Amino acid sequence: MGTKTDTRRTTKGRGTGARRTGATGRPAVRRSPRPAATARSTRSGGAGTAPRIPFVLLILCLLGGTLVALLVLRSVVAQEAYAITSLQSENRELSYKEQQMEDTVAHLEASERISREAEEMGMEQGEAPLFLDLDNGGITGNPGSGE
Repeated sequence: MGTKTDTRRTTKGRGTGARRTGATGRPAVRRSPRPAATARSTRSGGAGTAPRIPFVLLILCLLGGTLVALLVLRSVVAQEAYAITSLQSENRELSYKEQQMEDTVAHLEASERISREAEEMGMEQGEAPLFLDLDNGGITGNPGSGE
């Protein structure tokens, strides 16, 4: 089907009293000219843009302030994280040193080591203890070989 169909509306059968313009076939709309004062009163002579400038500046300042605050907050958090890491490392070292000291104290408190060092110093082990009675001033117990 190689024929073209004309889809434009024609004025056949319609009144010729309507004014038509161009190929669209629509009636021309006449616009009443507006007075210059009315056009200015709706726009207020640039007053629509003047209040926008302070608002935009306020928003930009708020965004800039927020970015600066976030930068400061991030640097403070990073510094505190470094301090926490340093303190954890120091705590680990002190815990290790405390464990070594506890092991040393446990070794030094052993009764076998104390008796051996006492013998090395020339002390002798007593066989039976003697007790002093403070009420009557007498000595009780088996004197053994110490006398």
